[in-house]
Amino acid sequence: MIGCSCGVCTSTDPRNKRRRSSLYVVTEHKHIVIDTPPDFRDQVLSFGVKRVDAVFLTHPHADHIYGFDDVRRFSSMQEEHIPVYGQPRTIKQMRKKFDYVDRISYGFESVPRVLFTGMNQSVYLDEVRITPLPVSHGMDQIYGYLFEGDEKKLAYIPDCNGIPKETFQYLENLDVMILDGLRPDPHPTHFSINECVDHLCKINAKQSFITHLTHHSDHHDLQEQLGDVVTVPWDGLEIEL
Repeated sequence: MIGCSCGVCTSTDPRNKRRRSSLYVVTEHKHIVIDTPPDFRDQVLSFGVKRVDAVFLTHPHADHIYGFDDVRRFSSMQEEHIPVYGQPRTIKQMRKKFDYVDRISYGFESVPRVLFTGMNQSVYLDEVRITPLPVSHGMDQIYGYLFEGDEKKLAYIPDCNGIPKETFQYLENLDVMILDGLRPDPHPTHFSINECVDHLCKINAKQSFITHLTHHSDHHDLQEQLGDVVTVPWDGLEIEL
């Protein structure tokens, strides 16, 4: 947290050094990014990401999209347009906030070469099915995503303060569930840690993770509090399914 000298912000535990939320999913043939936060460039450099075949956006808030310009390095290296999926309203905002992307006057390496695609149902990328999961984020309805392939299922909902019944039905028999749990105290647009844990227990995935944590939670202390029920992840954590 900028300007903060609390115990978490000054911690020497690398697990307390948290970038903004993002996920990188690698399948047999595809490399998929979920959200491009302001830390995106640092994330892909730190963790050796060398290819992006598709981008999925949960919503157009600044902390989830303002690293988007660095997608251009991938479209340039791969010499192809990269599909970018999101809720139609999100895609509309992306075209507005990054209006230069569609200008043909720029060279291929000058801007992200992408194919903006509004989605309201599942899409397939080779062997992987990706389904949007509508959830509440304050007064807005935004997306999480469900990934299915090779008889494995992973769901990712990084921003949320409510999961409707229609979405809950997609969260059965999951191998991995990653869910928003911002801080100990209640928040108007995010689950608190207790609310997150309650929902993770209801979902009952084989592996459960809390994400989008603030500096109000020390990694070690929170993990001790949650025990074996929920895992507190850290930047660069890899899960193999």
